[in-house]
Amino acid sequence: MRRMTTGLACGATTLATALLMSAQAGAQTVVDGSAASLDPALVQAIQVLVTRDVTAPAEAQFRKLHLSKARNGRGYCGEVAMATGAEFVPFHAIIEENGQPSLLLLSDYAKPGNAEGRETATRLLTNFGCLE
Repeated sequence: MRRMTTGLACGATTLATALLMSAQAGAQTVVDGSAASLDPALVQAIQVLVTRDVTAPAEAQFRKLHLSKARNGRGYCGEVAMATGAEFVPFHAIIEENGQPSLLLLSDYAKPGNAEGRETATRLLTNFGCLE
């Protein structure tokens, strides 16, 4: 009986997380249709993760969403512009079903004096299939 209760609690937590994520995602759009083959809930989870530190996440635009070459099979590549007319920036997002999501956003390594970090991020994004 204890396992059943734990399972119900996990299900409720997952549902609550999904509802929160849908409220935060707002009107974010995928401008090139690349999300058509992906589960809408997954796309929404990616959008929420990528825009989690943005003041106006509803303005974000996404393109080139696809499964990455990450070995765990839960990584997704894409590009995001945080506002209309902004430059698109590559990212790699790992969406774990019952774990902590992870994000590698190339623009996080654009600060002056962070050449080594940017080089590493670029290499990782290339290895994941997010950059050509």
